[in-house]
Amino acid sequence: MGTARMGSTGISRGARWVFPVLGLLLAGCQTKDFVPASSGSKVPAATTAQQPAQAANQTFGAGAVRVGFLAIKRQNQSLRQADSDYRSGAAFAVNRLGGDAVQLIVREVPEAPAAISDGAAALGRQGVSFMLTTARGPEVDTVKAGLGGRPVPILSFQPNGTAVPESAHSFLSSQTDGLVEGASFAMAEGSSQAIVLYASPAEKPAAERVSAELRSFGAGVAPPVDVSGGSVSGRSIEAWNKVDMVVIMPGVKAPGDVIRRTDEQKPPRPGRRIVLADGMPQADMSHPKLTGSIACRFGQEVQARIGKSYLANSGMPASTDVGYGFDAMAMAIGLVNRWGEQAFSPEAMMAPEGFSGSLGVFRLEKAGHVRRTCDIFKIANGSYMFFQRAPSTL
Repeated sequence: MGTARMGSTGISRGARWVFPVLGLLLAGCQTKDFVPASSGSKVPAATTAQQPAQAANQTFGAGAVRVGFLAIKRQNQSLRQADSDYRSGAAFAVNRLGGDAVQLIVREVPEAPAAISDGAAALGRQGVSFMLTTARGPEVDTVKAGLGGRPVPILSFQPNGTAVPESAHSFLSSQTDGLVEGASFAMAEGSSQAIVLYASPAEKPAAERVSAELRSFGAGVAPPVDVSGGSVSGRSIEAWNKVDMVVIMPGVKAPGDVIRRTDEQKPPRPGRRIVLADGMPQADMSHPKLTGSIACRFGQEVQARIGKSYLANSGMPASTDVGYGFDAMAMAIGLVNRWGEQAFSPEAMMAPEGFSGSLGVFRLEKAGHVRRTCDIFKIANGSYMFFQRAPSTL
């Protein structure tokens, strides 16, 4: 297996996929923390994560450090279900890992700016040190304003890369994140020259982000190419037989046909690897040009890590959204256990070693971003086939 070039950190970005890391000490919660709580736990019996009809306001745990959860009551059913899962996962983490360390205060408010601001203000007055929220987009600014200048970091359950105010982070990994991680794996396999294909002006910024990330890892990257016309064309075709990695953004329609048409114009470089986003339609995965393509998939281990205990506790399977809620709260508990009153300082929250959770290892980064490991799959017979487990470090 080839070795990727050195990234800006001085450590081979791709090498993390190849070599085991021994004795890694993470700043937050470890996989071993997912063992059942002892029978002597002091978590109040009333604070179970199992809440078939969730009350608007709830409290979980009895610790001295208070964490707020501002839940927005959505009209959209799919968003409402996801938000409920984040909330249940966070409550489950308190009951499982840290009822003596933290107190989680949940407040649910209507989907209106004034109500969101008032809810954030109420949690601020209750002395929360950290805020989880299902607020999205401009609503996160409303949460920050409602806190009235209190130095409370915010973590929002919205896709990575969404603009957030200072001291806030988005927490959900996106398809773009998956492409970056998948391309990192392709570099570990030996690729070093890449091109990113996108389908519309709206998708171009994400394509440029992928290109920039690959350059930071040490890859040579051709300018991103708009393939809305069905193939690579014009001056961009000149790079086609020089690249050994093609990254395809999720908006590209019939990507197999795009690759086929372009290959007919200029034969590809031998050993070329293709990186795809998770969630591709079955018909696209069946295209012969995409056989062997690399796909990063987040959250594939959530059932193995917390599924059994969550099912016993709630009577429901642990979804990926439950895993996100669990990991956010487990991170908070791990920080409190390690740093006490300094738990939510930028230095502690953005520790370079990151945190190990139910969805993999993750790290909060500057500009409100999150980075998370993923399992690698390859396309075979029109399906995702497991290929390699997520690395134990970022």
